[in-house]
Amino acid sequence: MKSFALLLCLSVLLFAKIENFKTIQSDFTQKVTNDQKKTISYEGQFYATQDKKALWIYEKPVAKKIYFNGNKVVILEPELEQAIITTLENTPNIALLLQEAKEISANLYTTKYMETTYTIYATKETIERITYRDKLDNSVEILFSHQSTNLFLDDALFHVDIPKGYDIVRE
Repeated sequence: MKSFALLLCLSVLLFAKIENFKTIQSDFTQKVTNDQKKTISYEGQFYATQDKKALWIYEKPVAKKIYFNGNKVVILEPELEQAIITTLENTPNIALLLQEAKEISANLYTTKYMETTYTIYATKETIERITYRDKLDNSVEILFSHQSTNLFLDDALFHVDIPKGYDIVRE
């Protein structure tokens, strides 16, 4: 659930910091480093539309998809054969979070929610990276690469198809 809340925050942060786009797609690498300097890296792709549909596709080290559509969020975890269905009501008030984001220098923004400060490195065209420390005091860095904006993204990309036989968890 922690990664879900983080991805929701990041999805909306991306919407807020890239000006005048209809769609965005980007590769990402998420690095989580603990206090013993052990790092785990996740890789995948991110897709989003101006009307706040988003899809995070994790490929490494495990496959996972997280769909955002309106007030509904679905997390598909193939290795667990599980789908988690939840709503945005179970997450922070993103609109307030974004309204309070402050530019602290050129291309550098910060925002805080529930004791966590997020640092966003961005230009008007791209998000370069986002860093923060999570509640377990892990250092988290999400790097964005190969970004494209205003490309056609078929609405079907954001349609969730839960495979038969998956356990469905509602939160």
